[in-house]
Parts: sequence; structure tokens; C-alpha cells
Amino acid sequence: MGERTSDAFEPLPTPVTAPAYELAPVGLCTLDPQRRILACNRHFRSLIAAAEAELIGTALGTWLPGADAVLDRLAEPIAAKEADLTIERDDGRHVLRFAAARLDDGVSLAVTDVTPVVEAHVALRRAVERSSFALDVAGQWVWDYDIVANRVWRSQQWKRALGYAPGELADQDEPWRIVHPSDRKTVQAAMAQIHAGTRSDFEATYRLRHKDGSWRFILSRGKVVDYTPDGRPARMLATSVDITLQKEVERELEATIRQRRVLEHDLIVANRRLRLLAEIDSLTELPNRRKFDKCLEREFRRSRRERPSIALAMIDVDYFKSFNDLYGHQAGDDCLRAVAEALQQVARPSRDIVTRYGGEEFAAIFVDLDAAEALSIAGRMVEAVARLAVPHRGSPFGVVTICIGLTLFSFGQQRRLRTPYQLVQAADRALYVAKEAGRSQIALASPLEDGRFETRLIGRDASAAPIG
Repeated sequence: MGERTSDAFEPLPTPVTAPAYELAPVGLCTLDPQRRILACNRHFRSLIAAAEAELIGTALGTWLPGADAVLDRLAEPIAAKEADLTIERDDGRHVLRFAAARLDDGVSLAVTDVTPVVEAHVALRRAVERSSFALDVAGQWVWDYDIVANRVWRSQQWKRALGYAPGELADQDEPWRIVHPSDRKTVQAAMAQIHAGTRSDFEATYRLRHKDGSWRFILSRGKVVDYTPDGRPARMLATSVDITLQKEVERELEATIRQRRVLEHDLIVANRRLRLLAEIDSLTELPNRRKFDKCLEREFRRSRRERPSIALAMIDVDYFKSFNDLYGHQAGDDCLRAVAEALQQVARPSRDIVTRYGGEEFAAIFVDLDAAEALSIAGRMVEAVARLAVPHRGSPFGVVTICIGLTLFSFGQQRRLRTPYQLVQAADRALYVAKEAGRSQIALASPLEDGRFETRLIGRDASAAPIG
């Protein structure tokens, strides 16, 4: 090993005494110009794992391969004051940190085992890398808010989340300057509770502008971690996450729900219209047979519960077949529409129901009246159709007329009636009697105590007919 120039090392600042040298908590040794060990303390012997007798006079490189290269680096004029050497021992890999000082006749060397420190730094670096990766993947960043100074430090993830390079935006800034103007009241309201001392945790959703000009929805959550001596909040740590995608999904879901509600409403309206159409006769626009059956069933149940009276009229257009044969089906349809309108005008609004029962036959339900009132309505219906004066050469009356079969039901008078169709049968029989009597007549079927009906002809002038 060649001679070393003595000006390659810094002079030892102060001499050391023998006891301090031996008991020093770092490994110390003295080397001659050939880097042979002249003296060493017990900590150094422990690091080398050798006895003093074995070490003295031997080259340092014999015990620590690579030490010469480290000393060469430390001898360079611009070298750092310390350098590390990694060695393999039976108990694993160790990192030794060297510091050298020049002596007149050699080198004074301090050696420290910094393995735990290096391992801690490596673990910390890996933890930082993992957390940074996790934050990047999650689109999150950490921020530290100095509440007193109203300044914030943000981790680099916030720039990446908003599309910026690390050097494009200031790391420290007034915290809410970057928030969408419409959302600042939201965050200020959340912070107001912290300033007032009513809360120590922070949560707010607001928008930040992306580099591409779009606005990103951000969810921030934080907690006060430090207070001033007088108890006011001084510092808050928080995290933020980009929830734009979630907001877009929520908006799409809300739009879908709104659309579904509109469709459901339209469907309900359409179903109601269909039901209405299904219960309306398309020719006369009166309720049809289906609607008649429902109304009769409803009123019959009500009469048994509340005990009002029900009158049922079966109405037939006289000689209608011959009318069609003489004037044609179009004229027949016009005739039925005119008769329907006349009957509807006589009926009491919101109380009576006039329906087209089928063909040239109509049916009407009158509620909450007595026999005299029912006969009066039936008589006015006969008169109303006659006043239409629709010509009919096939009728002995010369105009279109109707006949009516009428029946009346009252729960207090007749307890034997079980179904509403018994009323229909009774009114049909009365209608038959009216037809047989020469048409343009009214016949009444009155219930008896034994459950049967007594049918009698009333005639054309129902107002003059005796009741009872």
C-alpha cells in the first residue's frame, strides 16, 4: 500500500484521553499511513468482532473489505465528512458509517453501526411510497391547515388530481381560494362551527377547477389537531378525495329516477284513460255496460249499508230495427246519439247515471229517491225523446220513441233481495210489459215481501200514475 500525503485529511480537533477513547460509544481506531491498525477501542473491536491482539498491526481492509475505497472517498478534497460501508456478518447485513480525521502520522477513524437508522429510513421511504401510491390510486391528498395564519399546505397528490405538474401551483396558499365561488359558503359554514368551538371535525363537499377547465367534486374530511394556549383551534389535518365520478353516477341515477317517475305518471294516466275508454261507449259517449255493472254493484252495497233507495230503469228505442232498415245504419247511429243526449239531460247531474246497455237499449240508475220521483224522471225521459221529433215512418207514432221498464229497491222494504241482478231482471220484465202494451210506455216492477216483484203498466203519463 503506497504512501499517503498527510494533507489529505483534516487535523484532529482535540486530543482524547485513554479512558475516554476506550469507553467511547462509537468505534474508534488509529491507522498508520499504510492503513494498518495501530490502536482501537472496545466498541470498534465489537463492530469488527475481533480481539485487540488480532487487530493491531493488520490492515483495516483485511477485516472490512471495501474500507479502503471508503477512506479514498473521504480523502478527496470535496468529499463528504462521512461515508457508509455495508458489510456481511453472521448476524446479517450491517451498515457502518465512517468519519476520518488526518493525523501527522496516519488517520484517526470513527466507525458507527447505523443499521437501525438506515432500516428505519428505508421503512419510512417505503411507507411514504405506499401511502403516496394509495393516495394517487384513490385520488386523495393530505392537507395541513394553519387556521391561525389561514394558510394551507397540500401534498403533491392534489396537483396530480387536478391535472397539474408538481411545479405548476404553489404548495402553500389561502385554503379556499381554489374553491368554486358558489361552494365557498358551504366550506365557510363548516369552518364556522370549528371556529366557534362547537365541532372539532370538518366535512364538506365542494368543487375545484381542473386544469382542463372542468370542475371536479371534492369531498374533504379533517380534524383539529392543535389548539392555541387560549383554546382556539390552531391547526387541522385533513384529506380530500375526488368524487366527481360518484356525483356523475348520482346525477344519472337522479335523472333516471325522475324519468321513471314521469313514465310511471304517464303510465298511470294512460291506464286511467284506457280504463275510462274501456267503460265508455264510443258511439254515444255514455258509460257502457261494464260501467253500469260496476255502478249498480256499488250502489246496491251502499243501499244495504246506508239503506237509501235505488231505482233502475231499462230503456229501449221503439221499432229501432225498422228504423235502421228504412234510414240506414248511419242514421241509426245518429238517432242513438240523439236519444243518449236527451236521456242524459233529464238525469240529475252527479246523482244519476245513464248508460248504453247494448244495441238500442239504455239503462239508468237513480239513487236516493222514492217511487214518485223515479216515475217522474222516467216520464220526462219519454217526453224528451219524443220532443226530438226524429222522423220514423216505421213507427205508428211517426217519430222515434222509447219505452221504459222501471223498478225500485229499498232495503227497509225488501230484505229478500240478495244480488243487484235481481233488479235488472225485474226491470227487464217491466220493459217487456211496456213493449207489449204498444211501446212508448212505462211499466213499474214493485218488490213484494216474499221476494217477488209485481209489475204493472203506468202508461205514457207517469206523473198521473197512482203510486202504491
